[in-house]
Amino acid sequence: MKAPDTMPPHHARSRAWLLLLLVALLLGGMAWGLSHVYQEREQRYRHQIEGSLQAVNQLQLRAVTDWRARRMAEAAALTQDSLFARAVAQWRGAPSSPQQAALRERLTILMEQVRYTAAYLVDAQGRLLLDAQGAVTGQLPEPEQQALQLALAQARPVVVELRRDPAFAFAFYGLIAPLFDGTRALGAVWLLVDARATLYPLLETWPNHSPTAESVLVQRSGDEVVSLSPLPLRGSESGALRLPLVQGGRDPMAMAATGVRGAFYAHDYRGQEVLAVASAVADSPWLLLSKVDVGDAFTDAQRREWLGLSLFVSLGLLSLGLVVLLWQWRAWRRERALKRELERNLRWLDNAQKAATVGYFTYETRSEAFVMSRMASAIFGLPDEGRMSLRQWMTMLHPDESVQTLRIHGQAMMERTPLRTQYRILRHGDRQERWVEVWGEYSQASENEPLLMTGTVQDITERKHTEQQLARYRVALEAQVRLDPLTQVANRLALHEAVTQEWSRAQREGQPLALVMIDVDHFKAYNDSYGHVAGDQCLQQVATAMSALLGRAGDLLARYGGEEFAVLLPGADAPAAMAVALRLQDAVRQLALPHRGSACCDSVTLSMGVTSLQAAHYPGADAAQALFQQADAALYTAKQTGRNRVVLFGADCMQALHS
Repeated sequence: MKAPDTMPPHHARSRAWLLLLLVALLLGGMAWGLSHVYQEREQRYRHQIEGSLQAVNQLQLRAVTDWRARRMAEAAALTQDSLFARAVAQWRGAPSSPQQAALRERLTILMEQVRYTAAYLVDAQGRLLLDAQGAVTGQLPEPEQQALQLALAQARPVVVELRRDPAFAFAFYGLIAPLFDGTRALGAVWLLVDARATLYPLLETWPNHSPTAESVLVQRSGDEVVSLSPLPLRGSESGALRLPLVQGGRDPMAMAATGVRGAFYAHDYRGQEVLAVASAVADSPWLLLSKVDVGDAFTDAQRREWLGLSLFVSLGLLSLGLVVLLWQWRAWRRERALKRELERNLRWLDNAQKAATVGYFTYETRSEAFVMSRMASAIFGLPDEGRMSLRQWMTMLHPDESVQTLRIHGQAMMERTPLRTQYRILRHGDRQERWVEVWGEYSQASENEPLLMTGTVQDITERKHTEQQLARYRVALEAQVRLDPLTQVANRLALHEAVTQEWSRAQREGQPLALVMIDVDHFKAYNDSYGHVAGDQCLQQVATAMSALLGRAGDLLARYGGEEFAVLLPGADAPAAMAVALRLQDAVRQLALPHRGSACCDSVTLSMGVTSLQAAHYPGADAAQALFQQADAALYTAKQTGRNRVVLFGADCMQALHS
């Protein structure tokens, strides 16, 4: 009888080891796969948290930037208020109770309606004159004193950055708004803002109420970085936090002060690892730093991920199929939780955008479509669908700026650089022209992921209109500076600028340049005989008569000083200049203005000196002085030879030129 087949012991051991090896490979493969999935999802969640923190930082940055811009615009409007400046000038010239009451009422309006903490009227030397309660005494502090001198010199408001002073129990932000009566400096209005009332609240709103989240304004001061706003996580400690840049190491404040921007990881003043975002506040030395503890930001996500992994491993030992099914169920729940959290954040962002009139959007290059918040849709005049195609956006670009706008966007996309631009659109629906400002940054999670741009858009039409109005005010002010207030012709400054410009042009083109120097004969005797009011009227009539004869483009009549005038004649040779001078003399003679104090005639007459030079024969930067010297010499000769005549510079004038 044959014995039954049995497996040799070494074969059984081999199969057991093979089975163990297969189980180990299966578990190892599952562990590797789960670890890969965990890392990928953790990285994606990390990008979401970083993006949310960047969005919060950008919204707060926009709020702080707009706060500073509003304050500067209010100060500029006060400087441009000619009625207020005239009231100040009248009160300073002849103080009275009604005038003081009107000025105090204006200062009260600044405090109650524009929300300034204090407003003082100061003179040009920095002495305090008046506030909303009445007359005050004292002197501006040194920083405000320096700002006052700069504001008067530049004829525009100057900011005194956020600081503390023993005279005030709070940190304040100051502005010096200079006041002018024409071109005469009257003083300024010193405006103070309590940062606790209007600035610090802009940094307190967060979407998720994280106990470790905080935003702070910081500023570099020499080799230190200083906090400008309160740090809630410092507890009972008060005062500004100062950190040396050398010893600051990986502190986010020190890193921001040394140039780090965007999202980064660091250890803050408490020694905690934090996720931080740093941005520079435009047109200021301020930096805005928003941060949250890494443990607080990622604890929930890590807990969910590790719990999911433990469940997957436990169930995988029982059934691979059940593990896969459970993993999918957990993934679906996690996606749904993230979606709900994202929806809550989007609702908060939408409300914040409405409050700040800023819209939020993302652009995906693969689908060529914008996903926008309701406020962004409203800015472009679109329904609340939240989407806009690239072609639809291009049709709304203003025709005059579409090429440049597309070039700027394309360059930022190609170079992966932050985008900040302003352009006009023709709003969808009503085709109304609006100005928008776009801030955005490009990012890409991986090479396989599409390129995304995340940013904000704001309607700045009203701000643009204000800037254009201020530009017109500046042009008008510059024109007034170059105009003689009595005769309404150009003054000496405008004449010298025109001579410099026309002399350079004459040298380039090989053309002559002529100058006529004019003096009203015996004008001092005219004032003595008829009075200074009649003398001013006489100068006005003489200037009007001469201006009427100068119709050629480029010809310029200027009051040189007192009773002296000058006429600049580009391209005129000596005969042409003499002809113009004789016509001017005849025009004034025909006015027949009585002059009983004149020794040469019974009416007002003119003495004139005429010269014409070929600029190419006089190289050098100071060669234009020869034009004035020769015209003065010819005028001197005309006055010495009897007045009431026109003299062309020649050999008989050389003695006057060298005397």
